[in-house]
Amino acid sequence: MALFQGVNLKRVSWTGIIVALLLLLIGLAFVHSASYRSEGPEGYYTSSSKKQVVWAAMGFLVFLAVIAVDYRRLVEWGYCIYVVGLALLILTMFIGVTIKGSTRWIDFGPLRLQTSEFMKIAGIMALARYLARWESRGELRGFIAPVLLTFIPIVIIAKQPDLGTSMMLLPMAAGMVYVAGAKRKYLIILGVSGLLALPGMWLVMKPYQKQRVITFINQDSSDPEMLMDELYHLTQSKAAIGSGGLLGKGWQRGTQNRSNFLPMRNTDFIFAVIAEEWGLAGSAAVLVLYFLLFLSCSRVADRTRDPPGRLLVTGVIVLLATQVLINTAMTAGQFPTVGLPLPFISYGGSSLLASFVCLGLVVNVSMRPTIIWGREGEQWREE
Repeated sequence: MALFQGVNLKRVSWTGIIVALLLLLIGLAFVHSASYRSEGPEGYYTSSSKKQVVWAAMGFLVFLAVIAVDYRRLVEWGYCIYVVGLALLILTMFIGVTIKGSTRWIDFGPLRLQTSEFMKIAGIMALARYLARWESRGELRGFIAPVLLTFIPIVIIAKQPDLGTSMMLLPMAAGMVYVAGAKRKYLIILGVSGLLALPGMWLVMKPYQKQRVITFINQDSSDPEMLMDELYHLTQSKAAIGSGGLLGKGWQRGTQNRSNFLPMRNTDFIFAVIAEEWGLAGSAAVLVLYFLLFLSCSRVADRTRDPPGRLLVTGVIVLLATQVLINTAMTAGQFPTVGLPLPFISYGGSSLLASFVCLGLVVNVSMRPTIIWGREGEQWREE
């Protein structure tokens, strides 16, 4: 199999690559800042920042591997990739590593990978494979396969339990189905059905997940016991964001961060550390970078005439944008607390690798001209 076949470097989405690298550098800087522990006479730094550098190097190699193979071939393998993703999820239920009550990881030698992160990618690949040839888009029965492809992994991931990751699959699938040409009335029917199913979802949620929703609703409570228990995490995050002011306290000078007041500050709540140490200006700059990343991806999707390529990029955009939206809203108390990292920034090897795969898919589409077929069977490439 020839690698890097049909590549046109002039078409590469360099803007997306540069912005993603800037986000990665910001992530490395703040993972290091958030790795400080004030225990002992002088405090110390954990090894998480060094590990993140190793994961970043691995992520770059994964990125090169993804862009090496024509994305159309990857889409053809979409169902196989999906089955492998499901198999890993099921395997996690039996031999997975349990941390803080959740069984989400499998140890592969020295590596510990979160299988649900890669299921998101597998979902994009399988949906792109099916929707690219979606002949029954004008009928309600045509939604059976996309719904099954989406909800089977959602149910398995929710049982780990990992509500945050499972939530990402719904908007991702909805965005891809819409771009594939689904009729709006059917999308509305499915949306209303999803809303009607919410009470049933409450019944199957774990007690601690229900408590997070209740805490979100009652976050303005002044009950001292609640402030030191259920509300502690959210209160410290909002305190860190608010104390940052316009320009922040300076890198590695955040008091909520350095004093160990803010839990999970190098993973799910790293945006609160950025807001505390870089202030409103710095956190807004990070959001602008994300906007530029998604804008660059949107241009790739708009430029390509190839349905599989457009669907792949759409899935990536919706997946990452939803993740950024929920993570930042969560840290500011505008969304219930869920375990969801910030793409390219939060500490975590699986999340970082998955983000690099997403970037690789977009660049893969951007650097390969679209094949257009003429009426007589001839073909040419769009330059």
